Amino acid sequence: MIPAAVAAAVLAAGCATTDDEALSERLTARAVAGEFNAIAVTNIRCNANTEACAKSHAVKGDACLKLAIQQPQSASVQDSRMRDLLDCAEDGYRKALALQPDRNAPSRISYHGGLLLTLSERRNRLDGVREQKLDRENEKLLMAAQDARREVPGSALGFLYGASAHVYRATLKPRGRDRCNDLRQAESMLKRSPPPPNELADEQGRIRSLVQQQLRENRCPRIRRI
Repeated sequence: MIPAAVAAAVLAAGCATTDDEALSERLTARAVAGEFNAIAVTNIRCNANTEACAKSHAVKGDACLKLAIQQPQSASVQDSRMRDLLDCAEDGYRKALALQPDRNAPSRISYHGGLLLTLSERRNRLDGVREQKLDRENEKLLMAAQDARREVPGSALGFLYGASAHVYRATLKPRGRDRCNDLRQAESMLKRSPPPPNELADEQGRIRSLVQQQLRENRCPRIRRI
């Protein structure tokens, strides 16, 4: 039997226990089997800075996000089921990012992507709420996209979601040149973005076309090149 003091020291050092690794494997197996509801109600107490703990929280985040996306299009964040699922997903991905010990681990791209999609889904599911709340939720997406660009600059995710959030913020402002700064920032992000994965290529094209359309409609001045 491991003395309590030794066990505490091991956990403090961020070493995964056998139980933590076993939990990660069980959750992954359930995810493969499509048991998302069971995963969503699992209480994950693992909080060590280890790959196993981070993965467990991410798998729960994945399950909750999948269930949220499967909700009817008419379901808004005002619906308690939708709200709980999105809260669960956001919490899972944020904990996964916080507990992942390797800042260069490839899994961080997936964790950032899950968080960005969750925040985008929450914003898009808002229905009949005040503009102030729309802006607040969109700002959360902007900040998460900024974090993604900083931590995984080789991924297009932070650039695409950042551009989307800037376009959205522009639409919350009066028509005309008040929208131009956000539209230009979106345009710049799309130009600086690495090539997106194939499944996001169409979305990149859609956002780029929307930005150009909005720049014209709001009569945004052209940027003079020296």
